[in-house]
Amino acid sequence: MDVSPSGSGTVEVNETTPSSYPSTSTFSSGTSVQVRAVSAAGYRFDNWSGDLSGTTNPTAIVISCNKTVTANFSQIMHTLTIQLSGSGSTTPERGIHSYSEGTIVNIIANADSGWQFDSWTGDVADPYSANTTVTIDSDKIATANFSQVKPSWWLISGITAGVIIIGMTIWLAFRRRAV
Repeated sequence: MDVSPSGSGTVEVNETTPSSYPSTSTFSSGTSVQVRAVSAAGYRFDNWSGDLSGTTNPTAIVISCNKTVTANFSQIMHTLTIQLSGSGSTTPERGIHSYSEGTIVNIIANADSGWQFDSWTGDVADPYSANTTVTIDSDKIATANFSQVKPSWWLISGITAGVIIIGMTIWLAFRRRAV
């Protein structure tokens, strides 16, 4: 029995997992052999190839001569959709990205000038950190939220109040330069 690709899973033969692959077993002609593909984490069973075909799992093969059976697995992939609310950018950039299951993706939010990072919404580890992670175990969405920086009104009102408190008369001094 073969497993393809290597490390993607195992094949049980009559409920026994071989210690290495390819594995060779001997059976009498006419014997029905039960085979079962077992996916490793992050992989899924796709189909059988060689002297066995289809996607039925577990299944049986009747031995009539030498047989070669391969279990085919593929990596499980998911999407990470990154969105923006406000004015800024992200790393990875806004859009839909594909990652294999189990991947931990670092994401960073960068505010444009005059804007500030507020939070992430969605499937992130730390919604209040501009630099956080997303664990890919299903399709995920993360939105970086930015808001405009507001001027400090207490400073402006303090200056205005200061002018009023100083008085009503404003003296202007001009100096004329001789030509």
